[in-house]
Amino acid sequence: MGKRPLPPLTVLQAFCAVADTGGFGRAAERMGLTQTAISHQLSQLEGWIGGRLFDRGRSGARLTPLGARLHPSIAEMVSQLEKALYQARASVSVRTLGLSVTPEFSSQWLASRLPGFCQRYPDIELKMAVGYQKPDFGPSGVDLAIWLGRAEAGLVLEELLTDEEFVVSSPGLSKRLPSRNAIRAAPLLRYAGMRHTVLDWQRWYEQVTGPDHGEVAGFDIGQAVNAGPLFETLADMLKACRDGLGFALVRSSLVAEDIADRKLVRCFIEVQPSAVSYNLVYPLNALQNPSTALFRNWLISQVNEINRV
Repeated sequence: MGKRPLPPLTVLQAFCAVADTGGFGRAAERMGLTQTAISHQLSQLEGWIGGRLFDRGRSGARLTPLGARLHPSIAEMVSQLEKALYQARASVSVRTLGLSVTPEFSSQWLASRLPGFCQRYPDIELKMAVGYQKPDFGPSGVDLAIWLGRAEAGLVLEELLTDEEFVVSSPGLSKRLPSRNAIRAAPLLRYAGMRHTVLDWQRWYEQVTGPDHGEVAGFDIGQAVNAGPLFETLADMLKACRDGLGFALVRSSLVAEDIADRKLVRCFIEVQPSAVSYNLVYPLNALQNPSTALFRNWLISQVNEINRV
């Protein structure tokens, strides 16, 4: 008898529902089942026990002495089991976090650090929207955005990284540069996602030649940029730069690892502050979501760690 499987939980729930409501029809309504299904489940339980649990009559169903003895214990057990199961489900349910990020920041900065977050918080499901589209903070959108530039009114903005912009090349190309007009020694590389490419190059070039450079000795920086090879992504452009195929104007935060590993070098002394910074942007109530608050705090800690180096 002890080895015999216990009746299913739904059978015990049906027993309690009939006892509480006093009828099979009302119990069926409570459980969202048919009256036939309730009757079948009670028959299962009575067959397992070997005795009648209810007297059925015109006025409904009334507990037999056997049923009355069983009801308090079964009702308490079912209630405690339901509570324990729902609490357990809530404690391990997957928590989600939506993040919008640009392709450059995702591949060059976040990708190498994100595994650390996932290992530390394995129960958080991170959904990333990678692209240049404006973040959607609606009900089906994202919770946080790492955005290059200012935020719209009504959103919280926290500055993450204050970048510098400078020109890099492969170490081999840098060693071969002439002492004069070195900018002409190789193509100026660019990629499709760059914003204000020509303007950024012109701002940098003004430091080399002065604010009234114009076309110095027949060299037009804007024309040179437009004539340079165009790559689909920043990662593709940086690979070409590592391979010695030209110069790239880059943000300091996106090439820090390449420079530390000597895969790229700063081949000119001129540096300019970036016109816009990478910022963390989110709605006012976003941090009420514990997963969002955890990711925000982790991200800030990663930035602070860089600043301490």
